[in-house]
Amino acid sequence: MGERADSSSAASAAAARDTLVDSSHLDFEDESDVRERRALTDRIDEIVAERYQLVDLLGSGGSGAVYAAVDLLDTNRSRVAVKLLHRHLRSAEGHSARFEREIKALQKTAHSAVVRILDSGRDARGHLYLVMELLTGELLVDRMEEGFETRQVLELGRQLLGALGAAHDRGIVHRDIKPENLFLTDAPSGSIRLKILDFGIAKLTQPDTAISFQTLDGLILGTPEYMSPEVCRGMPVTTDADLWATASVLYHIFAGVPPFEDEQIGRLLLKIVKERPASLSELRPDLPEYVAAAIDKALHKQPAERWQTAREFATGLATSAPIDDLDWD
Repeated sequence: MGERADSSSAASAAAARDTLVDSSHLDFEDESDVRERRALTDRIDEIVAERYQLVDLLGSGGSGAVYAAVDLLDTNRSRVAVKLLHRHLRSAEGHSARFEREIKALQKTAHSAVVRILDSGRDARGHLYLVMELLTGELLVDRMEEGFETRQVLELGRQLLGALGAAHDRGIVHRDIKPENLFLTDAPSGSIRLKILDFGIAKLTQPDTAISFQTLDGLILGTPEYMSPEVCRGMPVTTDADLWATASVLYHIFAGVPPFEDEQIGRLLLKIVKERPASLSELRPDLPEYVAAAIDKALHKQPAERWQTAREFATGLATSAPIDDLDWD
């Protein structure tokens, strides 16, 4: 698959709107969606924590929204991304705890392939906010149809595993690795750099006494297509969930489809638990044998037969770049 040519309009587009999440992909079709969008856009020009003026809606999820903002206390009026809980969820204990969990996870995982946290806290009204670097680029899910060269996929895989290895070493499991949570930005050298977004359902395996991180244990959280068999069964989440999801994402990029598909979620979960995915070497015989073997190994039904750590998995994918050259901190 050929490498996408750089767009000549990228610079002007970035100047017009730096994006963490491209708001053009937000769907507001029916009347309730229109009301939701109006409620979200009504916050534009609001000043958060007496410092960050919201200037554009970048994205919205089930529990919160992300805005581009201007830092009024910075002499250069730098632009940042500000994440806020939806107004109607501010008093919901579970959503507030999840938001605090995301802040804690990002603070603990300072890594080049994780979106950088700049500030966080509660404003004068007691509302939680999270300030992050504002990224220019696109979500992996939006780029996948254009295709990647094999070397690019391997580089993205190694960057992702490097970040997850750092998170796992700090007792953090992301739990929702998927193309929608992976952002691609161009490095000064011209190479693609990856950033992991959304630690909203991250699990801290080393509990923090200040926050209860056990409130979501026992629930199936994540995106079904990228869930491991153990997660589908409702078993305790471990770092293996992130490694399986990473393999599923890489498989999806190479094969054009995730390892398992079904429109009915119950059947999908059953397939993941009971069936083995088609071997990547059969779907993409043009791939180097070790690449297909590394990903197939990571999707083995028996956990003991898979890669046991992010570093092991990255080593299995390594080609010309020595694994020690990756950012594991």
